[in-house]
Amino acid sequence: MNPLSELRLALIDRLGEITPAAGYITPAGTRVKSGWFSEVIKSSSNAYPMIVVQKGRDSQPTPGPNKLKLVRSFFVFGSVDAGIDGYEDALDDIELDILRCLLPTLGLPLAWAPRGTSDITIGTPEQVPPGSGEMTATVLIPVEFSLIIGP
Repeated sequence: MNPLSELRLALIDRLGEITPAAGYITPAGTRVKSGWFSEVIKSSSNAYPMIVVQKGRDSQPTPGPNKLKLVRSFFVFGSVDAGIDGYEDALDDIELDILRCLLPTLGLPLAWAPRGTSDITIGTPEQVPPGSGEMTATVLIPVEFSLIIGP
């Protein structure tokens, strides 16, 4: 399989583990979608809490001896439908679940990521309250993976 697709699918599968049965607060892992967040969120069939994995902007690949190091970027959105009064706790819950799920073990490769994935960097989470006609609140967490591409 293409290692770029394999990494995206591994991220989606990993986020799918977010359930209370696995020790998390929310059942958001039962509702992980992939695509452009602003389009996915428009669906009337959405249930919440929900996670959306959207492709981010990669950095320029760094050449090495017979390989490339690619920084593959994603935006992980956690979305809750908690209304104007009370969305903060719900957002904090899904944010914590996503961060705990992606927690790296320093010095060790990610056991759930495909071969060639050497690192994960989690960016600063940003919470967005409901408003402007939207009843859902969202947390955006940028995630980058270092991926070695070879022959």
